[in-house]
Amino acid sequence: MTLRIARAAALICVAALICAACAAPAPAPTPAPTATAAPTVTPAPTATTMPTAMPAPTATPVARQLTIWVAEPAEAQSAIAAELQQAAQAGNFQLAIIPRDPDGLLLSLATDRLLGLPPPDLIWADQEALVGLLADNALAPIGMELPADLLPGLRTLASNDDTLWGAPITAQDMLLLLYQLDRSPPATAADLVAAAQAARTSERAGFVQGWGAARWLAPWFYAAGGAFTTPDGAEPTLDTPAMTATLTLLRDLYQAAPRNGDSYARGQRLLAQGFAAYAIDGDWAWPTYRAISDTFQIGIAPLPAFNGNPAQPLIGGSLLMRHRDGQATPAEVAALAATLYQPEVQLRLSAALGRSPARRELLADPSIHADPTRAAAATQAATAPGLPPTPAARCAIFGVESYLYSATTGDPPIKDVPARMQREALACLRQFAQP
Repeated sequence: MTLRIARAAALICVAALICAACAAPAPAPTPAPTATAAPTVTPAPTATTMPTAMPAPTATPVARQLTIWVAEPAEAQSAIAAELQQAAQAGNFQLAIIPRDPDGLLLSLATDRLLGLPPPDLIWADQEALVGLLADNALAPIGMELPADLLPGLRTLASNDDTLWGAPITAQDMLLLLYQLDRSPPATAADLVAAAQAARTSERAGFVQGWGAARWLAPWFYAAGGAFTTPDGAEPTLDTPAMTATLTLLRDLYQAAPRNGDSYARGQRLLAQGFAAYAIDGDWAWPTYRAISDTFQIGIAPLPAFNGNPAQPLIGGSLLMRHRDGQATPAEVAALAATLYQPEVQLRLSAALGRSPARRELLADPSIHADPTRAAAATQAATAPGLPPTPAARCAIFGVESYLYSATTGDPPIKDVPARMQREALACLRQFAQP
């Protein structure tokens, strides 16, 4: 009972509170006066320059590296390496230059091949190395145009079957007439024979040279109208009247040779020491002469005329070649050679190496004619023949050298020798032709 009374009283109190909440609301407070706000003005957008987009960074191309073997004498290596490096920089690639002994070039390549080592990309060497490399099938065509004024003989020695196997960069190895300063240079071969025989005494040789090598026969042979091969380089051509005339001249010159030893090395010693009046030798011999005598001085002249024509010594050259299994492209070789053929580079190499430029237009440069050796060589370079790198040419040389010494010293009748040389050359060529 009491609990119900308490609950009723609580309900009454709650009802009273609800009624009080439902009574009339209190009046709202009077708002304070405020100033009228000015209308908001939205500024017009201002035109702005869009920022320039930065280009995406590009990777700097890495210069390609090629390896070149330079097969040159030690004294020539630094000058050649300097020019090759500059030429490589101009072509945007790098060169690793490896010096090689010229006489051991082919052996070095064969050894590396047996050891499984990679071959060089490029090879710098002379025309004799080119012949050997071609025989070993180690070269790829050079694939470029040579300068229009390249010396004709250099173009011949670098080409076979209308294919260019190397870019000749320097001209060299041409024979010159050397004479003691108390003598004068003869104008003709007949004059040389007479002067050399007159100069010969018991103490002095009248004339020295390499008697058994075809290179010493070549200048007179070409002047007499001969050639070692047919124009296409396919067949030896030794059995001709030009060969008979040339052998007769050599036999006459031999009458002025030293009495007690006629070897090439002995002749060089006699000339350097003043015991030979005249000699025919090449630019490669200067280090030998200077080694024999540090006071060596000699007159230098072009070879005398023969048979009414200028003598025509064989021309040689150092060439840039592409190895068959290397990585060098024809475009890279062309870029390298283009710099090496620049006149200033050609003249620097000529001065540093004592050789002739490979380009005809530079033969008249004053720097060439200030040097007696290069001046004498320059007068012969434009007409100097080159020996093509064909089997027939090499067999012709073999045929000549099989009989040259004996013909010069007087053993067999000269009239029989040209035919014997030709037979020997043809037998050699048949061996090349065998499968």
